[in-house]
Amino acid sequence: MADTMKALVYQGPGKLEVETRQIPIPQKGEVQIKIKKVSICGSDLGAYRFASDRFAPPLVLGHEFSGDITQVGEGVTMLKEGQRVTVNPMVLCNDCYFCKRGEGNLCGNRKSMGTAIGGTQTDGAMREYVTVPDWMVVPVADNVSYEAAALLEPCGVTLACAKKEMSRDEKSTVVLGAGPIGLLIVKFLKALGIEKVIVSDIIDKRLAKAKECGADYIINSKKEDAVFAVKKLTDGYGADRVINAAGEFLINQSFEMVKNGGTSVLVALAHKKVEIDPMEIVGRGLKFVGSYMFTTEMKEAAQMLADEKLVVEDLITSTYTLENGKAAFDVLNTPDNEEIKVQIEL
Repeated sequence: MADTMKALVYQGPGKLEVETRQIPIPQKGEVQIKIKKVSICGSDLGAYRFASDRFAPPLVLGHEFSGDITQVGEGVTMLKEGQRVTVNPMVLCNDCYFCKRGEGNLCGNRKSMGTAIGGTQTDGAMREYVTVPDWMVVPVADNVSYEAAALLEPCGVTLACAKKEMSRDEKSTVVLGAGPIGLLIVKFLKALGIEKVIVSDIIDKRLAKAKECGADYIINSKKEDAVFAVKKLTDGYGADRVINAAGEFLINQSFEMVKNGGTSVLVALAHKKVEIDPMEIVGRGLKFVGSYMFTTEMKEAAQMLADEKLVVEDLITSTYTLENGKAAFDVLNTPDNEEIKVQIEL
């Protein structure tokens, strides 16, 4: 095997360059993975658009990926060469209060692949090979495609969100935003048995896809009053729960859509400050909670794929080579583009 590889390196907003780098060798307790597919996440696109300490260049982006194990380091006994895998991209300390409770998503010492979170640049998967500790690896069944396996990280995020504050008698849930995260949430809400799933967005093609994913009702908020429409579909009370997968600009609308005593869940990575009326929360007994990453849900979703209880390949709309990776980002950066999920193949 050659000792060099190609990597798509982020050099700052609007700048991605293909570079030649050394192939990493697995150390004790690590495995080497030959990358097959990498999905472009909204956070990757955010780095491409705006400078941020979370993505300090030079940096290899990409934390949603799949591939095969090509080497195992000393001491690795539960994994083997040739095994199909993906990776939980959270690099945890495994020593803090939260990690010891199985709540690694709350670890204050965590780093994350494809970011500079935690003050350390941790290269991601937009390169031919990666090495990771064996405990980060999530095995994938042979009947699961590389395309689907490269969506398991957002599946973990969205399954955790779909379960967040779900009540036993919940009948109606609104999803704000029909991008990749919103659409996966729809799939999981229906799998969890929610009777009435309502999706609001401003792009008709995405709303049509939401219908295909199982949404019972769709609302184009550019064409009709979304709050009025939700109230009409819920006997005037509002939904049991509203999940905001769009952004901070819809936080107040989520409060208007939810019933008294209901729950608003924010999963969108919102970075801007927003003004809210606390009396909306107190006076109506609302819950307002955040949903961040996952604990066991990535493995749960992997099992659902293996059992053929979940299909996600239908969300992939385009595939690019690593050499044309910048073109993929440019397309996604185009206003009102109709892409849903774009992948890079290696």
